[in-house]
Amino acid sequence: MLMETTPPPTAGLLASLGVWFWIDLTEAGHVAFLLLAHPPARRESESPESIEGDMRGLAAALNLADPSARLPDIGPRLVVHGRSALLSLDGCQAALHVPVSAEWSGFVSAGAPVAVAVGLDPLKPRTPFADVRPYVAEGAQRGRLFLGTTRAEPARRFIGVGGPPV
Repeated sequence: MLMETTPPPTAGLLASLGVWFWIDLTEAGHVAFLLLAHPPARRESESPESIEGDMRGLAAALNLADPSARLPDIGPRLVVHGRSALLSLDGCQAALHVPVSAEWSGFVSAGAPVAVAVGLDPLKPRTPFADVRPYVAEGAQRGRLFLGTTRAEPARRFIGVGGPPV
């Protein structure tokens, strides 16, 4: 698994991410996918190196592994409700909100596995899926993508930010 000493992801990082989701047929059967990538640098404070560091921190907060390693089971980290999913991260009080399709939501809610991928290379927001496939394939081949599998957990009600689940 990826071991990093970078700080946990911030709410600002989570808000800046591009997210792509789909269902695909793999050797293991049908799997839901969730790709997280950062857009190219947009601010003076951002550089390719700082963005990569942030994305490595995100991958570490999800316990993802290099694509050459066996995909780790990162535990149930998704809460799915309607056309929304929340992805929880270790060491981070904020969860990543992901708007998803009804088909993806239903598939995941029924217990399907979800492959989570964090890309280290930038990817423009709203990149069409036809360009996402090569990004994933090339990222995995070059070791620029970190992966793990998760699943939905039963919905819980939370009291306040950081409060205990009820």
